[in-house]
Amino acid sequence: MKPYSKEFLQSLVENPHETLQVEIKRWIDPDTPEGISKIVKACIAMRNNDGGFLVIGFDNKSGQPDLTNIPQDVRAKFNIDKIQGAISKYSSERFEIDIHLLSRNGQEYPIISVSDGVKTPVATKSELPSSDSLKPHIPSDTVYVRTFKANNIASTSKANWSDWGEITRICFENREADLGKFLRRHLIGLKADQIQEIFNTLKGITEPEQTDWDKIENFLNDSMQRFQARVTEEKKELPSHGSFEISFLISGQFEPVQSKSGFLDLIAASNPRLTGWPLWVDSRRFSEEAAPHLIDGAWEALIIMLEGSKGFDLAGSSGFDKIDFWRIHPDGFFYQRRGLEDDLAYGYRKPQPETLLDYSLPIFGVAEAITVGLSFAKAMKCDEDNSNLLFVFRWNGLQNRQISSWAGPIRNLPTKMKAYQDEVLSKVFVPTDIARTAIYQKVHEAVAPLFEIFDGYEVGISITEELTKELLNRSH
Repeated sequence: MKPYSKEFLQSLVENPHETLQVEIKRWIDPDTPEGISKIVKACIAMRNNDGGFLVIGFDNKSGQPDLTNIPQDVRAKFNIDKIQGAISKYSSERFEIDIHLLSRNGQEYPIISVSDGVKTPVATKSELPSSDSLKPHIPSDTVYVRTFKANNIASTSKANWSDWGEITRICFENREADLGKFLRRHLIGLKADQIQEIFNTLKGITEPEQTDWDKIENFLNDSMQRFQARVTEEKKELPSHGSFEISFLISGQFEPVQSKSGFLDLIAASNPRLTGWPLWVDSRRFSEEAAPHLIDGAWEALIIMLEGSKGFDLAGSSGFDKIDFWRIHPDGFFYQRRGLEDDLAYGYRKPQPETLLDYSLPIFGVAEAITVGLSFAKAMKCDEDNSNLLFVFRWNGLQNRQISSWAGPIRNLPTKMKAYQDEVLSKVFVPTDIARTAIYQKVHEAVAPLFEIFDGYEVGISITEELTKELLNRSH
């Protein structure tokens, strides 16, 4: 069972929100057949979803505390041995849970966390009969999953034919992760490019043609010029800041879109929204000025939200001003420019602009870009067996910055590691059928050239893996 920070767990009771990874229940009694059946079904569904959280004591529609039927002794009711024993009794496979008790307004609420790492679908192995109905509380030989209903509300339900593809994918990717760990143990000593070459040979991957790289670099530079033109045309006054740019191309076959507006709808709907302010954010409801417009066959949006400016409330509470520009083209070209958060933070913790680069922010940014790109390719029905995503990343405004951990000071970094170069460009290609658990390898490949200019600084691949997994867990 991986550890969870107290701050993260507390956020689940302060602002409970039901997703595929989180299920919310009113107060239930685990000493009754009805109560234990709800817990068992929910935990099996979470396990088949590769882990999650059952938050008890809240209304799943309003997210407000359930003030009825509060147990006199929450800790006794939700004893770990009792709950774990019940799950093991009815589950076809033993898996680990934990119970966390978090306080809100003086009342304790239990959160049951279910471990990830499922490799075989979990089913009920025995029946819990009902005394007053022909239908048992827990039927045997049944697989439960977390899924979306037709109205996009998450729920626990019996698996049907449409759920088995996702269940199989999760199990296979966890098995691939074990294989990856095995290979890493036996490939110690080889350089990263040698290891990558071995993996590419095993998968039959070949580097994309140089002409494709030329196309995506041209789109990168053309899009940057469009950003500068929009800022000039609209007479925007921007604070001095560095930038992070992403440009990628779907290199392969995909279904053509029926209309330009349909393409915009498709991309907006397929964004997994891994953060509160996602890349390629859907700005259609912001304002006419920030909304996407079709120019030269591509949709583009310029979104400027600075503290104290009109529309700033739309930027959320992430603690950063917004200087975003993106373009998307139905031919499979995508671009995003974002002002560096190191320069656009506000509040008591903000650093002096253009002085620092937090090591974790580029890792999160690249991981999000790759994951979102894969989601876009899937939505466009890309041929996963014969396609790649070609990514070009560019960072600007780096000279004289120091590497830092100001945004999440959880690690001690070497001091005064400084950049003497203003711009860095890196390229990676990502197979569209890459395992989710292998994305961190591409992230590490992309950010290594950036960190190197800080007096040769290197981030360990285990750190890249940890931060990438943290981001990806938000989409469950």
